[in-house]
Amino acid sequence: MIGSSKLTMPIFSDADDNNTHMVKKLNSISNLDIKYKAPLLLQLYGCLNENGLDLENRYILTNFLDQYSDLIGIKGDIYVENNKKSLNQLFLMAYRKAQDAGLIHELYEEYLNSFRAICHKIDLKEK
Repeated sequence: MIGSSKLTMPIFSDADDNNTHMVKKLNSISNLDIKYKAPLLLQLYGCLNENGLDLENRYILTNFLDQYSDLIGIKGDIYVENNKKSLNQLFLMAYRKAQDAGLIHELYEEYLNSFRAICHKIDLKEK
């Protein structure tokens, strides 16, 4: 799944193994070099959008920008600003700021932790 051009719906299927398998893959990728994380960020962003999780995506990006606002030079209230931007603009801004500040790993971790929480929430709903 990770090697394909995009992540697809099977991670949200009824099988608990799929969620566990995906989280294990994402955890192993955590140890990779930063250059491999940029395409994965795009895939995770796209996967959440494709599965109707736009609000979660917006939350992840806004949380990242707020958490690291002092390091990436964001002035003002990001929670007000984020509503003025499209989700794509918000992603591009977060990615660019993370890249400029050397925080790609942190943005990836933000996505990974949120992805784990979403998978866990889905597992609980199925039980």
